[in-house]
Amino acid sequence: MRKKLLACSLPLLAFATPAMAEMEEPETWHPTEDYYLEKVAACEAGEFTTSEGSGAVVRYDVVGQEGQHCRLRFTYLENPNPQLAEKPLTFLVDPSATDLESEVKNQLRSCLEGGGPEASCQGEFYQVLGGPSADAAQQASPEGPLPCGQPVEAEGDSLYPMPREDKWGYVDRAGNWVIEPQWEQAENFSEGRAAVGSWQRWGVIDRAGTYVLEPEYESPSYSTVEDQRIFGSPFNLFSEGCAAAEIFTSEAEYVFVDRDGGLHRPTLPNGEELAGLGNFSEGLAWFSWSEDLEWNYGWLDSQGEVAIPAEYADAGDFVDGLAPAESQRGGAGFIDPAGQLVLPRKWTLESARPFSEGLAPVSVEAFTTLYMNQEDFAIERVHDPETGTKTEIEMGGAFRNGRAPVKVTLAEDTRSVLAYIDTQGQIAFVPERLPGLAPCHTSTLTEFHDGLLRLLVADDGKSCGEGAFGLGLPSYPDAHYVYLDPDGQVVLRQQKTDGEQG
Repeated sequence: MRKKLLACSLPLLAFATPAMAEMEEPETWHPTEDYYLEKVAACEAGEFTTSEGSGAVVRYDVVGQEGQHCRLRFTYLENPNPQLAEKPLTFLVDPSATDLESEVKNQLRSCLEGGGPEASCQGEFYQVLGGPSADAAQQASPEGPLPCGQPVEAEGDSLYPMPREDKWGYVDRAGNWVIEPQWEQAENFSEGRAAVGSWQRWGVIDRAGTYVLEPEYESPSYSTVEDQRIFGSPFNLFSEGCAAAEIFTSEAEYVFVDRDGGLHRPTLPNGEELAGLGNFSEGLAWFSWSEDLEWNYGWLDSQGEVAIPAEYADAGDFVDGLAPAESQRGGAGFIDPAGQLVLPRKWTLESARPFSEGLAPVSVEAFTTLYMNQEDFAIERVHDPETGTKTEIEMGGAFRNGRAPVKVTLAEDTRSVLAYIDTQGQIAFVPERLPGLAPCHTSTLTEFHDGLLRLLVADDGKSCGEGAFGLGLPSYPDAHYVYLDPDGQVVLRQQKTDGEQG
């Protein structure tokens, strides 16, 4: 569910989110409106300030002439949301308009909705509202074949996100800096591209650290830490030449981003609007649309055409010729590219995830995970060599580099822990058992990537203290990052400077 991004009250129009879902006109303008409108009509310097019942104080002033238009400025002097105060928004109006009051209101409204005429809306407040993201999303091509669906060969050695002095950069497996730290947030590389960003806006870089897509995009989802909004990446990892993206403008928009930074918006038949989009895998990408809170999933091909009709209640990536799907009548299974159920023969699974390295995590009942191969169940319980016991899997992730994360309750403990198993169902290592390592965040099933696993661990090997450990911040007072190999050995370790020590 999308969170509300802003909560404020505007004197000309009231709104609760950047989507401007509910707008209300104020009952009256401030008494000095007539004076201000006279200045707007002449495009002469002038301003007025008005107070709102919400506690907001707003100032309007005339900036000056721009061709046949007049540029106005709108600024919160005070606002219950302090992030909106002292951030100007400027916009253009036609000073010769017959109804100048409506002209000012309508042009301001357009900017506040993240749109407005080209080159009209400017300023820091417009950035907060997602204006550039909306402008850029409009450039997405809605027609023609998609530059997706073919595997991309690896470019050079793997690069790994690593922080230094409150910024993320990238190192190679030997720990050498390849891309200097410069971002508040950074994701893994895939197919030579990685998503990086500030706390709010994201872009995409190549292996040289050069932007192929400028950092102008934000996600609908965010977390708040000490009054700081931290927006997650809107971009998936790249796969077969593209990355599926969920970009927030005035609403969520779903596009593919190619490796050159081009945006592509698939068009669905019958006027259906995209409500979700997955990465390409084996030449197909799942999509969804919804109506009356009922979700419908299908798959697109690289021509942007519907290859498998949206007749399913859930969907996933194709791997080894099979993709997880959920029947509209209930139950899950795996289908082939023709949309036919293959595994199992009936919709008897409760849920299913894509195959990886020949195995797929599935559930037949709540809070229990099994792994299937393409014939039958392959791992039903995991074996702990340290205690000699077998235990059920409460949750399970995908296999990468011969390891999959699972949540299990081990014999010597009454709480579930994060463990990593091999393809035979044997526990390879438990992070909490590793000497000198005390993981800070084990509720997420973090998977291996490019041969290594990134974990946040305590500086003293005992306690991480307090912090938003699940957000992947670039620095923590009492914790640092390590990368482990499939045997649980530390390969890379964040080197803290004196100023970063807790």
